[in-house]
Amino acid sequence: MDVNMEEMNGFEACEKIKNDFSTSFIPVIMLTSQDQVQNKVHGLGKGADDYVIKTVDPLELQARIEMVIRRTQEQSGANPLTRLPGNLALEREIKKRLDSGEPFSVCYCDLDNFKAYNDKYGYEAGDRVIFHTAQTIMNSIRALGDNGDFVGHIGGDDFVVVTTPARDKLTCKAIAETFDGSITKFYHAEDLERGSIEIENRSGTLERFPIMSITIAIVSGVKGDFPSTHVIAERAAELKKYLKKYAGSNYLSERRGVREHNVNAVRVSQGIGRAR
Repeated sequence: MDVNMEEMNGFEACEKIKNDFSTSFIPVIMLTSQDQVQNKVHGLGKGADDYVIKTVDPLELQARIEMVIRRTQEQSGANPLTRLPGNLALEREIKKRLDSGEPFSVCYCDLDNFKAYNDKYGYEAGDRVIFHTAQTIMNSIRALGDNGDFVGHIGGDDFVVVTTPARDKLTCKAIAETFDGSITKFYHAEDLERGSIEIENRSGTLERFPIMSITIAIVSGVKGDFPSTHVIAERAAELKKYLKKYAGSNYLSERRGVREHNVNAVRVSQGIGRAR
């Protein structure tokens, strides 16, 4: 990216790219004719991954491009289908939130009955559903989330959103409602009419699986509530296990250290978010 551009200079463009979670892991090399230290420092401060001076040798430029791509892939573990960052980036994001001391929420999302769908419709159709889910989550966060929110794809049909407690339920409700309103386009008419798909098991018996839905477990707190990032994942797994008892798309929040919002109070008050 050239530093000097007409509508927006390279520093501004780089900052926008790096501040949007969906593009933040795209490596940026700043290119300028000004061999000045302060320009390099300014560009790197905006998130640039490297900085080269014009008239750079093409072979050197190619090597630098390959280097930053390789480094970015290694650091983010980006999923090849959705291009969303993976587990390593998620670990770093949660650690950053813990170190900041500010309250945050981690929303673990996964699809219900996805394996059955994959078995019935095939892996290509399953990939389309995964990509659609990623887009649904990203669009909801763009519309309703906070600046600096994080969206990751940690494998298969599992996604994670890191946001603020003020926005977690609002965005999760939007994700669930949008998913329920759009997932039907991935099914055949007869399956939709029946409300389920039929798959023959190993014994030759037909089993029925409902139309896919999404389950979202929200764990919120501050640094003192979580001795490690693994504890956050364990608490989310417990919430998801509980939510899986209910049909359809659901979300549930566990807020640490706030009595009226702890998981038991939420259950009693019917605080399970239903998308339908």
